[in-house]
Amino acid sequence: MALQNLRTYFESSNINDFLSMIELPCVVSEKIQASSFHVRKTNTGFEYFKSGSKSAMDRIDRTMVKYYENGINYFKTILPEVTEEMPVDWKFGFDYMIDNKTVDIEYDILPKNHLILTHIQILNPTDPTQIKKVIRDPQVLNKWADKLGVNRTPVIFEGKLQSNQKDDLVRLLEISDADFSIKFKDHSFTRTIYNIFNNGLTNPALNYSLDNDIDGLIINFYEGKTIKSFKLERFDRKPQEDRSPSDMYQISILDLVEYITNFDINSIQLTEESADLRYIELISELYNGYVEKNATKYVGANFDSADFSDNPGFELNTNFINNEKTLSFVQNDVLAELYKIALGSFRKRRNKETDIINKDLMIQINDIVDNIETLVMAKTNENDVMTFKSYLINQKLQYTDSPVLEGLSVKYPDQGKMPVNMFVGRFQPFTLGHVKVIETIYKQNGFPVVIFLVKSKTKKKEDAFSRPYDEETQLTMLEKLKGKYPIQEVFIIDRGAIDLMFNTMRPKYEPVLWGTGSDRLQTYSYQVDKPEYREDLGCRTDFGLFEIPRTGKNISATQVREAMLADDEKTFKKLTPTPIHDMYSELKTKLEASMGVTTESNDTTLTFDQFIKNI
Repeated sequence: MALQNLRTYFESSNINDFLSMIELPCVVSEKIQASSFHVRKTNTGFEYFKSGSKSAMDRIDRTMVKYYENGINYFKTILPEVTEEMPVDWKFGFDYMIDNKTVDIEYDILPKNHLILTHIQILNPTDPTQIKKVIRDPQVLNKWADKLGVNRTPVIFEGKLQSNQKDDLVRLLEISDADFSIKFKDHSFTRTIYNIFNNGLTNPALNYSLDNDIDGLIINFYEGKTIKSFKLERFDRKPQEDRSPSDMYQISILDLVEYITNFDINSIQLTEESADLRYIELISELYNGYVEKNATKYVGANFDSADFSDNPGFELNTNFINNEKTLSFVQNDVLAELYKIALGSFRKRRNKETDIINKDLMIQINDIVDNIETLVMAKTNENDVMTFKSYLINQKLQYTDSPVLEGLSVKYPDQGKMPVNMFVGRFQPFTLGHVKVIETIYKQNGFPVVIFLVKSKTKKKEDAFSRPYDEETQLTMLEKLKGKYPIQEVFIIDRGAIDLMFNTMRPKYEPVLWGTGSDRLQTYSYQVDKPEYREDLGCRTDFGLFEIPRTGKNISATQVREAMLADDEKTFKKLTPTPIHDMYSELKTKLEASMGVTTESNDTTLTFDQFIKNI
């Protein structure tokens, strides 16, 4: 959150209120123009966070720019005894600089190891995205700055302001814009504000002279546990202009989307083990094909990047790119910029339109993202279980409504009476793939299966094909199956939260196995494996996920719907259980009706061909 400008506050507030505030104890420090950089120790190493992000940087972030590599590499050298002393629920916040020239300021010297410790966040141990407390005490910060081998926060005053300091501050804030321009045309604003708070200092934190420009001061007034924070900077500083996206950037996005939409990404064989490297590997292959076909479009192109991006730190980091052809292409500056666009455009789903990405383009991009995610998350072979839980949590759960609650609500703390297995799905429609899951988990322990039907939310245009059936139709299918397969009972839920499912089952049932296909394993494991959740739920010690490995012969509901749209009843019957074969006409009719639904207007219907064009 941006700090409030002290002069703006002075002009808008009651003078008596302002004078009362400056009677409070305060800490005044120099405001360094730098990037924000956070570091958190984990049980396996360090996590690194760039400005404004709650999610740790992965290798995709680090490939986009190599800006943070100096800071990351430094923490790899921290002495073990210091690392051991760092609490795991603390996140250390730094001002970070890779060189002495920033957007507006040119400093004389760099901070030690490029870092200045500014604050420490104490995190919620059960939810590290939540901040319980922020430490700004100079004594604590100085101690840790020394331990970590970085600069201390440049504090220039601490305590209560004297009468002469308060008078000087008020006189400065009273200067009009016109008088300010005259007074400080040849006189140092830096020297003036430094002298107000500490006239014994001869130079700012990173400059040799008080005649050099600085970014300003940060003033924190303390009233009990409340902190009022302000910045004090030159009155004539111009706000940064909003940059409109370049035409070349927009053209590139549109062209990439068209190319990838018509490309069979499933033909790409991925070999990397971790999901972030698999994503880089996939994008590299797509990029190579696109460049080979379209490179001539970019001769003499200009992406109109911001001036600060000329800094070498904003160059592409090729350390995690293993594709030789890609590496040869990105030697060209324009093609390197194009690679960044490709790498950043298809990482996660979008839910807001922009000046560049309208609604229709957003739907297309999201479709590509879904396809890419499926391929990236797939195992390299049937027996290989990849470790990408952290990637899934940090990337996927950012843009989806997470069913996992911060604190679980458990209505029935005692275990249910009857042991069962559980299976969660949307069943659009029910397939032999679903039958395989039910039969396989039943064979593991002989316990029947409780079905959780996740009801469809309000229909969106993009759901017309993927979620055509209402609850009534889904329940009709499941009722036909109950006598043929080991299905104990069917429950309808609005989201796949683990506490909701336990509350629904208990006190009648107690789950033993949660059956799932390989594609959902990591999503569900976040709920099942979290110790805090298991403790809250009071679940059986043997409760866990049971994976039904994905094979090349897997049957999907998408295949069934495509068969119905092609009026291929034979394939429909080949892919679905016998008890619902008599529902072919009904299911086909409802699917076709759904394809004509649009949320844009109640009067307009779309043919299937029109729908496809829209998405």
